[in-house]
Amino acid sequence: MLPVALLSKLALGALRTAATSAPGLITGVTIATTAVANVLGMGEAKTNWNALAKVLEVEIPGIVGNAVFLSRGDWIAEDREGFLHAASLFGGDLQKLSGICSNLESQVDQVRDAYAVYWLEIGALAATILGYVVACQAMKLTPYTRVQAEMWLNRLVALTNWMIGQKTKILMGFLALAGSTLATSSQSLGQLFTIKPTGDVKVDFQRATISTAPPPQWLAPKRDAPAPYEENPPSQR
Repeated sequence: MLPVALLSKLALGALRTAATSAPGLITGVTIATTAVANVLGMGEAKTNWNALAKVLEVEIPGIVGNAVFLSRGDWIAEDREGFLHAASLFGGDLQKLSGICSNLESQVDQVRDAYAVYWLEIGALAATILGYVVACQAMKLTPYTRVQAEMWLNRLVALTNWMIGQKTKILMGFLALAGSTLATSSQSLGQLFTIKPTGDVKVDFQRATISTAPPPQWLAPKRDAPAPYEENPPSQR
């Protein structure tokens, strides 16, 4: 299938060519022009959202998981449990954020597909209308069919403008719904960057202190120690 940008250019070109013989088609051309969009940019945005979702789903959780694994060594203080809990919460938030990015990717892709379908239909309509306009102009050269050709051309113009208007109306209705959904997802994404603890969990970092007191119970790390030296081991007796 041709790129959407090329489809829209060819469709509008065919409509403008037909409008030179049927000026009433300028209305349809004007309506269709409102649906010109940067579909290539939508494809790039889709790729970026997908890449971000993969990073949040795979790469960063892998780093967090590695940190949790390394913490199983000699870290025996009580704050290790707090670290594990924070790592678990952080991993859950990463999954939520990855889901939001995947949702945005899907919605951008749907908008891009809607534009592709629209211009494919407008292009097919423009090619058909151009052929009919040429035929009507040829009929107008004959005195016997001139009046009938003029009548058919007027009806063709009215029908074409109506069809373009209906297709554009359907597209704009879909875009309005998709825009509302995108705004909701974007709002959820923005909330992740404005979360501030309040109440009992609020931290005053200007007055915060780090306690260096030893934990109430200290356990020596388990290490494999060599066996004591014996001059006459049992295996040699």
